[in-house]
Amino acid sequence: MSPAGTAAAAAAPAAPVWRRESIRRVLTLAAGLIVLTAGLLASFALGAVYVSPADVVDAIFGESDRVSRQIVWNLRIPRSLLACLVGANLAVAGALLQGIMRNPLAAPTTVGVSSGAGLAATAVLILAPGLPAFLPLIAFSGGMTAAVVVYLLSWQPALGTSPVRMILAGVAITTMLGALTTGLMTAYSDRVQPVVLWMAGNLVARSWNHFGLVWPYSLLGLAGALLLVRHLNVMQLGDETARGLGVPVERVRFIAMAIASLLAASAVSVAGLVGFVGLMVPHVMRLLGGHNHAYVVAASAVGGATLLVWADLAARLVIAPLEVPVGILTALLGGPFFIFLLYKRRFIGGRGV
Repeated sequence: MSPAGTAAAAAAPAAPVWRRESIRRVLTLAAGLIVLTAGLLASFALGAVYVSPADVVDAIFGESDRVSRQIVWNLRIPRSLLACLVGANLAVAGALLQGIMRNPLAAPTTVGVSSGAGLAATAVLILAPGLPAFLPLIAFSGGMTAAVVVYLLSWQPALGTSPVRMILAGVAITTMLGALTTGLMTAYSDRVQPVVLWMAGNLVARSWNHFGLVWPYSLLGLAGALLLVRHLNVMQLGDETARGLGVPVERVRFIAMAIASLLAASAVSVAGLVGFVGLMVPHVMRLLGGHNHAYVVAASAVGGATLLVWADLAARLVIAPLEVPVGILTALLGGPFFIFLLYKRRFIGGRGV
């Protein structure tokens, strides 16, 4: 057989595999969108006060001044849409961080980004509560500062950064920033009641104003993440290989950390410290559809939005008419998942490192 025929024969089995992967990714995204839509519709109708489907439709498309319209249009719709943005932001931030560090345990909460944003936002809520419009930018400044410190701590001359060193530096910085946040709350104990609910991860009383604060940062961050997917795919081959293929590894890593900081900080500024979304969702999406970052980023956005919409709905219903902070529910989901991930990666359980 000629070399051309041999190459064609070798390539023939690959096409069905590629098609199967593409179909699986499309089905995963479609299923995520269906579940997300169902969650949004349920969140518009369910809560301490039940609103019938007909009243939900009237609230969205009608002009009446009925109480049901006030509940749906002014309370539930902005809150649910904000849950979409917060979940998508955290999940995409996690996907970026896991991509540049090649580590499934990387997330905004484990590399210092959320803690930096949380400390900055806590300082604003306690010391300058009259600046809510600037909260996302201030939280971004805190998260980006933490990310830069982690980046510098992991840097070595002539070697650049190391994903392992970045994770270890992130854990150390997260611990220190958490201590500073606790110290600030202790020093101003008479002002911490709003901060306590915020730190637990909460979407109670969120309005169109909060949605308006976040969506520009979400749009900018998601667009930036999609522009990086080609470089992130190449970087999965290793830093040296990526450099040999023309990828500016350190620049891409820094830009990805900046985008992840923007996404996570904007979410933290309005919802508080909602944990584990950035850890769980990207990993699940990879299990379902593979490691292509064009898919992972898009699927993480849909999956993160879906998870937080349903978690927020459960937070409203589990002890209605009272509400559980949504961060508590994501932590209850994320804790067992984190332990599972550690065992799967053989980090605990008597094997591995």
